[in-house]
Amino acid sequence: PALPGALALLTLSAAPRGALSAPTTTPDATPLVPYAVVTTMVSRPCDQAKEAICRTYHTADKIASLAYKVGCNLRNVGYDGPKVLIAHGAYEARATRMLDQQGWQVVRVAQNLLGRFASSPDLPPPGLELPPKQRRLVQPRRDGWATLYKLHAWALIKYELVLHADLDVVFEANPMPALVEARRKGVVFQALRERAYRGYSGLNTHMMILRPNRDVYTLLMTNAVRGHFMPFTRTEQDVIESAFPPTVLDNWTAAAPKGVRWPKHVHWGPRAEEMH
Repeated sequence: PALPGALALLTLSAAPRGALSAPTTTPDATPLVPYAVVTTMVSRPCDQAKEAICRTYHTADKIASLAYKVGCNLRNVGYDGPKVLIAHGAYEARATRMLDQQGWQVVRVAQNLLGRFASSPDLPPPGLELPPKQRRLVQPRRDGWATLYKLHAWALIKYELVLHADLDVVFEANPMPALVEARRKGVVFQALRERAYRGYSGLNTHMMILRPNRDVYTLLMTNAVRGHFMPFTRTEQDVIESAFPPTVLDNWTAAAPKGVRWPKHVHWGPRAEEMH
């Protein structure tokens, strides 16, 4: 089903100076669900530059299996809140039935973003470029378009706050306390700071806490297709870096904003098949 339109304007009059008020209802006045854990699965053609990763979890069967493992993992650490699965691609009926029975709310995104991402080799270079010394370090990925589906987490506006985790994340603790604390502190966005070989401070988005907002979703997708980002990973991370620092709070006047402690977890990356 189509997602609702833009969020209603925030009411600022009752907010303390230097802070914004989080919305409490959707545009049709439906109360927001306070929390959700979200992940994204995309069945896509193999990334020829990353064949090991492709063999690990780019096939439809394997990626659906990873989503099921995430559901089992959340249950095992005691999380019993809403689980949302952003899904693109074709999956066998038994796989989707298995995920439905596990309690995932599956949000299907039919739009094909292949060829739309400005970091695709077939499109002009993005509008922002790396310093010359860093250009040779740009990741050789050709599947960045598939990672853009993670940005649909901002379109889940029935939820007040969500924690998005990649499929190759294993939780070792219940993520609910982090969500509760993030809501109390007024976290708008939080991700891990990462510099790596960029030559500048960027983000690692294998786990994010974010406040869904349709206008932010539109901004991020526009940046992605128009090339308004610095291309380093050639994934959605570059796009998110174009809009967010590592921590954003309602109280934007804080000189050194502190987010919340991440739930204990392991990020498996290319070793995702070893997850248990």
